[in-house]
Amino acid sequence: MEVRYKRKVDLCFRPPRTVRAELSRPYGILFSNNAKLLSYLGQFERIITVGDVVTSLVTRSGIRPFLSVVDGKTRRNVSISGERSSEVITNEAGILRFSAMSKIKEIMYGREPRSLFVNGEDDMMVIPIILYGKNGDLVVYGQPNAGAVCLENWEGSRWRVMDIFSKFTAELC
Repeated sequence: MEVRYKRKVDLCFRPPRTVRAELSRPYGILFSNNAKLLSYLGQFERIITVGDVVTSLVTRSGIRPFLSVVDGKTRRNVSISGERSSEVITNEAGILRFSAMSKIKEIMYGREPRSLFVNGEDDMMVIPIILYGKNGDLVVYGQPNAGAVCLENWEGSRWRVMDIFSKFTAELC
């Protein structure tokens, strides 16, 4: 199968129904208290945030994530200031685009802090962040109606995410 990212041909990875329920549960430590969450973040050198509310909370507290991923869906004004580059990717709800995964891979292997705005939905971005992240990275993502989840990256978390991702089906977008 041919994939041409620059010429608008892209693959979309779609989870089956059985995996969607698996994806909705929190993996990692669930924090419902913001003060405890922010205190916990102090233990980590490289923090990645996924979601508008989590990114806003973390950046307002003075912590600069290595990567922040937002989609603007919470109607909150999340301003990523400073000398960070901000890029836009496309990823529709319920899928994971190959082009989005490639951009996250490029950022995770880089050295400069960045921010990504997702035209579509940012929920699935945790998957490539874990797959391409370094051991010891902390991924913080929002858990609807519950709080924020902190997932430390290591071989075990990558193995679990790869197991889930292996159940996705690929199709042309």
